[in-house]
Amino acid sequence: MAKTKLPRLASARTLLQVLSLMSVLWCLCSGGVYAAATPITPTAHNQKQSGTPRIIAAGGSVTEIIYALGRGDWVVATDSTSMFPAAATEVTKLGYFRQLSTEGVLAQQPSMLLGASATGPAPMLEQVANAGVDVHVYHVSRDIHGLSEMILDIGHRVSAEDNAKELVTDLQRQVEAQQKEYSEALATFESTEYPNTVNALFVVANNDRGLTVAGNDTVPQALFDTLGMTNIAGDLVGYKLMDAESVLARNPDVVFAAGHMLHGENALNSLCSHHAIAATFAGQHCLVKAMDSSIGLGLSPRFAIALKAVAEHGLRALSLKAANTVMQESASQVHIAQRTGLDKNTNTDNNSHDMGRFE
Repeated sequence: MAKTKLPRLASARTLLQVLSLMSVLWCLCSGGVYAAATPITPTAHNQKQSGTPRIIAAGGSVTEIIYALGRGDWVVATDSTSMFPAAATEVTKLGYFRQLSTEGVLAQQPSMLLGASATGPAPMLEQVANAGVDVHVYHVSRDIHGLSEMILDIGHRVSAEDNAKELVTDLQRQVEAQQKEYSEALATFESTEYPNTVNALFVVANNDRGLTVAGNDTVPQALFDTLGMTNIAGDLVGYKLMDAESVLARNPDVVFAAGHMLHGENALNSLCSHHAIAATFAGQHCLVKAMDSSIGLGLSPRFAIALKAVAEHGLRALSLKAANTVMQESASQVHIAQRTGLDKNTNTDNNSHDMGRFE
């Protein structure tokens, strides 16, 4: 009987093992079914984010910041205004950042599009965003504060926060150093004979309609404000036409011209003789300076370099003013001396004559 019980016990034991195995398999399978029932379907954006981000940079300022943060190798395409640093010229160009096409952008299979203000058109931005691309356009104030804000945000988006903080700190240090240097130089021109202030103008275009100049809410305005110069077009907003009479009446001491508008060796001299500028202090001394458009018009990390160029040009104007004042004073003193000598001679002659007559 024991022999008959053993097989039954073995069978029961086997049955229990089978049931246990089936239970385990059922648990595993049910978990798998649950997981399959609630899938996480990655979007095109998430799929791209799993690898190295593919960035389209629209606008020279945004492109320059990305490269300055050490993420230039993530940039797959830029717009036609992105020419700095040199490495940015070697990637695919998509055209002017205000007129990008949806097809051109998506053809680069980007995971992110970062654009300067005015990047567009708007329908393109919407279509690209709907395709799963992370789109962000920067509408910041056009000054050192807006630049710092943009650097920090881009640093966050490209995982370079520490580099961004370091860049902002270094930028602020450079700007403060330039302000101090200019202020100290300005103090050497202090005089009661003439104001040690500079009236400036930034020209961005010259055509038959007149001069297009930089008014308020522009990078040139920020450069002038940082140094305490007066923008004679400051009552305008953005880039506007300024008539010749207004330019003459406000008499700029210095004029800056966007580099992209100057063609040929005599371009600066031609601007000096422009009918709206020729009779001004800047025109009479040809104090017209070309400035790289990328730093003169864009919010570039090279803001301090642009600031230095503006400061040096302003100080040159003050030097000429000081020299003219000294010459005028000398001429005036000579005139007074000559006049005084003439009066003495005249008086002596008269006295001698009178004395002779009375004799």
